Amino acid sequence: MAAPDIPRSTVDSRLLFETSRKLAVVSSSVSPSAKASAATRGPKLRKWVVVVGAILSSLLIFVAVRLQGHVTGRELSPTHFHVRTFSFYEIPLLHIQITPIKRAGVTPKTATYIRQKSLIPNPKGDPKTWHLVTLSRGVSGTTPADAKLLHDQLTLKVDGGDFWRQWSIDHPQRAKKLWPVIQRLAERELYILMPGLMELALIDQTPAKFSEQADLWLREEYIKLVNDMREANREELAGQLLEEALTDFPDDVELAKLRSSESR
Repeated sequence: MAAPDIPRSTVDSRLLFETSRKLAVVSSSVSPSAKASAATRGPKLRKWVVVVGAILSSLLIFVAVRLQGHVTGRELSPTHFHVRTFSFYEIPLLHIQITPIKRAGVTPKTATYIRQKSLIPNPKGDPKTWHLVTLSRGVSGTTPADAKLLHDQLTLKVDGGDFWRQWSIDHPQRAKKLWPVIQRLAERELYILMPGLMELALIDQTPAKFSEQADLWLREEYIKLVNDMREANREELAGQLLEEALTDFPDDVELAKLRSSESR
């Protein structure tokens, strides 16, 4: 006699039942302590990931600050001819200062001599105004500022000696004419006019002749600057330069014409 056919649905039901029963047995065999260990392992792992991430981030920030966050520079006082360096650390890109500023005086011998010999008016008290000479951020290199034009002359050395200090010793009367004008230009931040004026000072001539030539040259340079600023639509700066020029040369006809054209 042939064996009766068993429906496929019945076989599938039996297999599903057996599988479920085995899974239940396996599940019931896992101890409660193992379940608890598995439950706590996840949060601990996440905590370690956070700690390691924080440490790595701190190291990256530290390296970035050390390499790119170190700011150094040099400043010059136009009133006292003092020079000083400064340094501090900041957060790169954000430029947020994170350490106090350290400063040190590095006034060159030429500037000290000029003050000691009263070749410039020497105000009492400490300098209140400082102009930037150079600025350096990390490994990005050094950026010069306008005051470097004067700083370079005050630190200029020839044959191992301080050039302008020795020049002032050798030409005391011309030095008395030159340095007060240089100081006045520095206070006005007109460092751009200094190289030409100092070249005039090197010409072998009487102090009176040098003073005459210097005044003529400065008047011409002021007129050029005023016209350049007007052409660049910088009327406020042009007016300021014109007033400074008229302070020095109140009777100059060309400067008076510039003022007349300004009021039209």
